[in-house]
Amino acid sequence: MASVVEVMCVPHDPTLPGVAARRTDAPAPMQQTIAQFAGFRARLAAARPDVLVVVSGDHFNQWFYDNMPTFLIGKAARARGPFVHEQELFGITPYDVALQGDVARHLLYQGFARGIDFSYSDDFLMDHGFTVPLMFLRPEQDLPVVPLFTNVMAPPVATSRRFYDLGAAVREMVEAYPADLRVAIIASGHLSNSIGGPAMMRFTREPASPWDRRVWQQITTGDVDTLLAESTYENLTAQGNGTNGFLDYLFALGAVGGELPAQAQLITSPHGPPTGFLAWGAGVGTA
Repeated sequence: MASVVEVMCVPHDPTLPGVAARRTDAPAPMQQTIAQFAGFRARLAAARPDVLVVVSGDHFNQWFYDNMPTFLIGKAARARGPFVHEQELFGITPYDVALQGDVARHLLYQGFARGIDFSYSDDFLMDHGFTVPLMFLRPEQDLPVVPLFTNVMAPPVATSRRFYDLGAAVREMVEAYPADLRVAIIASGHLSNSIGGPAMMRFTREPASPWDRRVWQQITTGDVDTLLAESTYENLTAQGNGTNGFLDYLFALGAVGGELPAQAQLITSPHGPPTGFLAWGAGVGTA
């Protein structure tokens, strides 16, 4: 049987590769974010995964209101990205790896058996929500991935409880895979975030909002029921139009059964949106 050897939550700010490229000139808090990624890269390597299940939204790069899957499993032969405009605008390095098709199909069929109607595609690109974390965590581009796309932007959006329950179900389905594989689950998202509009630069005057601090406390003290009850689409959107990317963190929280993280770091500064790093390690969510 397969085993989940690590569960992580990491940010995917597309400006971070540029920060890493000029790290010595970057403000200290941004350097701290890059250093945190380096620590998580070492943590992931120590877990020795064979497969990476990566969960993120698509940011309207390939799916829009005319064709918007709620949850989609990529099952092509390879997983590539990001989009050309993201490479040109942000300087994000292309990422190109094999996709673990057997695991992808296992999740798809096991999902159907459980009443989870995943969408699926053989024709997709991974945008920065996938490739930024992968570039930092596994720059070798040598481990096969299974991308799980979530709709966190185009209402109607699934509830926070649905994200949490799906994380728990994916964990169970991974562990039901018949081969002896070591699997890491990486959820890519963020805390308060806004693209365009007056809230976009709020972090320059308020590096962490009361909402950021509240949800971080809920995660790190195990107040899952309150966290899920308060993480409605309306409440998240009120913090900024991109804040619904936080729902992918709730997916990871479901994958570990709401247990407290073994490692948690919230980095805030007037130089960029708040970044949250969480890791649980092996053995959680299995009771």
